[in-house]
Amino acid sequence: MAQTPRLRGFDLRQLEYFCAVARTGSFTKAAEDLGIAQPSLSEQIARLEHSLGAALFERLNRRIELTPLGEAILGRAQALLEDAAALPDCFERAREGVHGPLRVGAIPTILPYFLAPLLKGFTGRFPDVDLHVREGTTAELVGQVLDGMIDVVVLSLPVKGAGLVMKELFRDPLYLAVREDHPLASAEKVQLRRVSEERLLILKDGHCLRDETLAVCDRARARFAGQFEADQFLTIFELIRAGFGVSIVPEMARSLSQNCRLIEIEPKASRRVGYVRLERRYLSKAQQSFTEYLKESAGKRQR
Repeated sequence: MAQTPRLRGFDLRQLEYFCAVARTGSFTKAAEDLGIAQPSLSEQIARLEHSLGAALFERLNRRIELTPLGEAILGRAQALLEDAAALPDCFERAREGVHGPLRVGAIPTILPYFLAPLLKGFTGRFPDVDLHVREGTTAELVGQVLDGMIDVVVLSLPVKGAGLVMKELFRDPLYLAVREDHPLASAEKVQLRRVSEERLLILKDGHCLRDETLAVCDRARARFAGQFEADQFLTIFELIRAGFGVSIVPEMARSLSQNCRLIEIEPKASRRVGYVRLERRYLSKAQQSFTEYLKESAGKRQR
């Protein structure tokens, strides 16, 4: 038999016995209603009174009455018993339903292009989830996951951090972005060494795509004439259209590439888009549903 929860020296069973006696006005009737022996009932009431340090009933010749203390606590005791009786139903609803808070983060090179278009579909499917979204750099967001401030972060993998679960969703191809009248604009593929004399437009330090871009250039042994740093893709594409340089951009930013040409890099390059979360024994239904939704959306993207 499960142990009855303790409440400051007494338990719910004693409150149940107390309420039964108060309701029936008799120890004998209360014991009959509860299906227990009267001595057991009397013993538990005595223990409850001992825990409280005062009597709950006035024992008269043929009847009993509540003491002032008994009257004072009766309503609260009944409410506690009702709350305890409702717990199994509340637990079952909480276990079956998808609801509650969900804190999601994403990096700036992913949030507006991949994650933002998915949010309406997720909230439409799970309207009881209280979704909060935060944008930040990889270092900021991973730190917040480790601190328990964010549940799931969508970013570029891999990342460093003990106790993290990392799941790749898809590969996002990287392209060389040039102005549409650039000498290489008609090329199907390009080796980065062919644009080594160009100015490279790149995101500022703190963006993981910056590190991935520089790694691609290093593997290709491409040495650009100079670099210009920007905060966002929108600025980079405007500079490309102005003829100020070239850049390496992901497929998901293609929507910004009007009057620009995206050329496949040879050999092919890509970044790993995925999510990280803290490794836990228990995941809320909201977290489970969100990560499954990400996987589902990534699968549709790759078809």
